[in-house]
Amino acid sequence: MEEDLIHHDFKGVSMTDPNCVLVGLAPSRFDYETLNEAYRLLIRLNSNNNTTDESSRQSHRLIAIHRATNYRDTDHNLSLGPGGFISLLEQTTNSTAHVVGKPSSEFYKMALSSLGVEKKDAIMIGDDVVGDVKGALDAGLGAAILVKTGKYVVGDENGKKTNGVVPTFTMNSIVEAVDYILQTTA
Repeated sequence: MEEDLIHHDFKGVSMTDPNCVLVGLAPSRFDYETLNEAYRLLIRLNSNNNTTDESSRQSHRLIAIHRATNYRDTDHNLSLGPGGFISLLEQTTNSTAHVVGKPSSEFYKMALSSLGVEKKDAIMIGDDVVGDVKGALDAGLGAAILVKTGKYVVGDENGKKTNGVVPTFTMNSIVEAVDYILQTTA
């Protein structure tokens, strides 16, 4: 369940007999028919895998690009992100999503490794208090700056959405955050 824009990334991959459900930000695809198709596929895949070992049974049948609960839509209002739909599929199919993007610690680990940067030296700048800030701090990054742009909502910095995890700093914009980093690390 992903927007048609990424279909070129899957060129040559057969979609006739799928072996997993991939969920990303796909607002035009989150309808009953598509979700029910994903539900039925996960039920079928789980029932075909007759093992009692939970890790083998799950075997990444439900893959989530990220778990964001919302995003700032083109009309500048918050809209539902894929997180709620992922939770729905997990609950109704007794599956556990394998998250390959934020807020997965593995995502941050791979990004830092590809950049050759130590966790303690990395700073995440983002507008999502859960996916960016909590994800980065849970992954052990040195700092996480929440910016009051994009999907930021007043009060995000107080820790209520993140079980007490709060940003290292809160800034008005990414420009202000970068300026702060450059001034304090120079």
